[in-house]
Amino acid sequence: MKQREAFLALDFGTSNVHVTLIDSATAEAIAGTSKKYGWYTPKPNEIELHAEEIWDASEHAVARLLKCLPQGVHIIGLTFSFFGDNITAVDQEGNALYPMLPGFCGRSGEEVRQMEREIGAGEYAKITGNTLSTLSSVSKILWLKKNRPEVFERAAGFYSNQQYILHRLGFPGVQDVTMAARKLAFDVKGCRWSEPLLELMGIPAEKLGTNILESAATVGSIRSYGRVKLPYEIPVTIGCHDVSASLLSTGVQLEHSDTMGVLMGTYEQIGYFSDTFVEGCNDFEDSLIFSCCYNAPFKGKYTVMDAFPTAGALLEWYCKKILKDEKADIGKLIEAAKLDGENPLLFLPYVENFHGAVLGMGLGTTTEEIFESLLESLAFQFVACIDYIRSTREEPFSKIHFGGGGSRSEKLLKLRADLIGAPVGRMENLELPSIGACMLAGIGNGIFQDAEDAAAKMVKGVEYFYPQEANRKKYEDKYRRYKDISAVYLRG
Repeated sequence: MKQREAFLALDFGTSNVHVTLIDSATAEAIAGTSKKYGWYTPKPNEIELHAEEIWDASEHAVARLLKCLPQGVHIIGLTFSFFGDNITAVDQEGNALYPMLPGFCGRSGEEVRQMEREIGAGEYAKITGNTLSTLSSVSKILWLKKNRPEVFERAAGFYSNQQYILHRLGFPGVQDVTMAARKLAFDVKGCRWSEPLLELMGIPAEKLGTNILESAATVGSIRSYGRVKLPYEIPVTIGCHDVSASLLSTGVQLEHSDTMGVLMGTYEQIGYFSDTFVEGCNDFEDSLIFSCCYNAPFKGKYTVMDAFPTAGALLEWYCKKILKDEKADIGKLIEAAKLDGENPLLFLPYVENFHGAVLGMGLGTTTEEIFESLLESLAFQFVACIDYIRSTREEPFSKIHFGGGGSRSEKLLKLRADLIGAPVGRMENLELPSIGACMLAGIGNGIFQDAEDAAAKMVKGVEYFYPQEANRKKYEDKYRRYKDISAVYLRG
């Protein structure tokens, strides 16, 4: 019997790691599993993860998948995708000295103000391609320097999650260009660490890591994943940032693509690939939407992205604080929601800077109405992102392709179609980051000739959802009110 060749893809998200075995010829998910890890909130507006817990979760998930490895399947490569915008101080051996500080932790507001004074928001955007905010790992390193000086002084390096995982696998310090850029201390046009930002932090480039590789690079081979024995030696591809991987697997082309890709998860992230650096950012007030343009997985290309970072956190907040049920089934809640533009509430989802609000409540307001208005607000933020992405180039986009866990809900996709007045597509395989990482592994290992060849083999069917005209008109009016009220509210 002919062996079936497959990639083993690990997708590190903000709250769990997905491990998927993907057929290299058909892109079919042969088997998969996942393992959660925690967010910790020692103080209001402070969020931490633990690098060791993330590593342990990945070991556990790999072991569980290998136990049920189907007969006749041969693993030809191990590859990765990672959530970005995070930093962990490590010692010389790669051990974490302090919890991982993710971009969505808001503790470094004072340091952002320092950066604005000493670098300037405009100059920062020109260097990093990113809006200046607490997402910046520079602000987190400055926070450690000021508030945890003993950690800052002991740190041999400031690792991304990619560097931490690969160090544990025996490849210390390596990172790909997309994850280097997502530290937000990278001169994306010069493809090197920014001297002004290094000087501001008071660290040499070596502490951020100077072994920066292309995303399709094979870094070596392994016979075990930590404590988990592999059936044979497997080559390791470094992989890339999850959004860039997702754009590849939604069919976004490297040249003049007519497709926008959307990764719908804890963040809702929309983007495309560009030949040129895009300056500027979404001007939807202080709405927590962040815009960026950073190095793509292929030399000379940029990923242009807009995102709203607290979508998943708001759904978790609703279950914990409103329903008082941490185990509530979000999927069932969404399917029960009435999304027709008739809800009288407006939910303002700006919780990261303590500007969240629900407007229009009365004594008869129900928890269901609050939830429905929350879902609508996330869709409104999506439209604001779409409007910005469309404004960044003259060529129009004709297709929007979704994937990720949030896109399992037809109701949420139809709501977005109603709001933009155009069809939206859902990819056949929703594990976008894993598919994109496999495409890179195939290129790096000579299985695919280039990105176009990889897309022809790995990017599969799309199911489209169409707007309902009656809903579209109601939501058009409601979105206009949402933008007007948000503008006044956020300025005040």
